[in-house]
Amino acid sequence: MPMSKDAAFLAAVVNGALDGIVSIDESGRILSFNQAASKLFGYAPEEVIGQSVAVLMPEPHRSEHETYLRNYLTTGEAKIIGIGRQVEGRRKDGFLFPIDLGVAEIQVDGRRFFIGFIHDLSERRRFEAHMRELHADRLDLMEHMTVGLAHELKQPLAAITAYLNILSRRLKEQHVPTEIGDEVITKITEQVFRVSEIMDNVRQFMTRGATEKSPQHLNDVVRTACEFTDAIAREAGVATTVRLDAADDLVVINKVQIQQVVVNLKRNAIEAMHVCQQREMTVSTRSVEGNMIRVDVVDTGPGLAESVRSRLFKPFTTTKPQGLGVGLSISRSIVEDHHGKLWAEDNPGGGTIFSFVLPMTPETARIRWVSG
Repeated sequence: MPMSKDAAFLAAVVNGALDGIVSIDESGRILSFNQAASKLFGYAPEEVIGQSVAVLMPEPHRSEHETYLRNYLTTGEAKIIGIGRQVEGRRKDGFLFPIDLGVAEIQVDGRRFFIGFIHDLSERRRFEAHMRELHADRLDLMEHMTVGLAHELKQPLAAITAYLNILSRRLKEQHVPTEIGDEVITKITEQVFRVSEIMDNVRQFMTRGATEKSPQHLNDVVRTACEFTDAIAREAGVATTVRLDAADDLVVINKVQIQQVVVNLKRNAIEAMHVCQQREMTVSTRSVEGNMIRVDVVDTGPGLAESVRSRLFKPFTTTKPQGLGVGLSISRSIVEDHHGKLWAEDNPGGGTIFSFVLPMTPETARIRWVSG
């Protein structure tokens, strides 16, 4: 019986589709196999039509297909039909390749048929693997550069300290009033030592994957970190409020690393508000459920752009023209290394809230539970 024009047109569309299209009956026997399916699986249509569709599957799905189809026809419980999923297909030569498989059910004259739509994911997987490789290479290069930089900076930092000591001694020898000068020199020396500590911690983290931790009062750590950036905030016209409300604030941390997290979040907030008229920042601590302490850095900036929200903590994501995009990624790694969590959310009043939580020491958690 000759094919109608509509049927011929539909057959041509199916055969010319870019994705593989395979139809089967209730027993799983292949009824049709378009050109794209032939190209994907390496079979000519006449080689597979009439055979079980399991020929296109690897084990264990190959052996389980008939049972799965029978269960579906009996119970209606679907694993792929009407749902779709990423699985593997098996070529004629035995080669396995990733596919996105969608299956639709149709009924014609009281009989049920199933249409499989098969999209080859091989190229996408190769691209993703290539991007992961490039990303890993970049991170590896950055790790080596960071370790080298941490080592090389030790010498100029030591030289700066030596020159400061010489300057202080010369001023005293010449009987120059040095009350203000001594204070400034002391502040500079403290910052030099702080940079040296940071470099030591970076080198430890990069080479050993861990750093030394000790019990610390988180309120004191946050307060000190805020002092480091107070001058920057004032220069930028940012009004800063610090509320350290966590009553039980003992945590086991690397003090320098957590200070760096707070400093980084504060600097990001300050930079985010440089185009805003309202420039207010709040840094706070409080106890939360789960024996955790939460730190919030709240700004009144423009908020997070949708284009960066989903990848905010991924390396090399930045909204700054000159930024490397590693600060938030490193900060999250530090917090997670302390068994905590770092995240961002919208500030209801406009702007962004960056928050992280850290676990209290077991002793603090026990005392808090007993006293509560």
